[in-house]
Amino acid sequence: MALFDDDELEEFYRRIEFSTEAASARPRPRRGRRVVTTAVIVCPTPEKIAYPDYAAVTGAILAITRKSRSRPSLRCYECRCGYWHLTSGTPRPE
Repeated sequence: MALFDDDELEEFYRRIEFSTEAASARPRPRRGRRVVTTAVIVCPTPEKIAYPDYAAVTGAILAITRKSRSRPSLRCYECRCGYWHLTSGTPRPE
């Protein structure tokens, strides 16, 4: 003897689906810290290595000039993306 007939079982599943859909449609309360988003600045030269600070980029210049026989003329500049890059080009007038 079955505990449920087909109609009762179908009604039970309908109620479960309805309550699941209703629960997922409700907005959930936010918990934790608030995240403030800022505009992302895209680097105009993404192919260059991005150094986080002046010390890191000058260390890279020293390492490159020590290993190179030709002693390339390198300098660094702070990019508008906030990182530092190496270049062998001449400085631009500001």
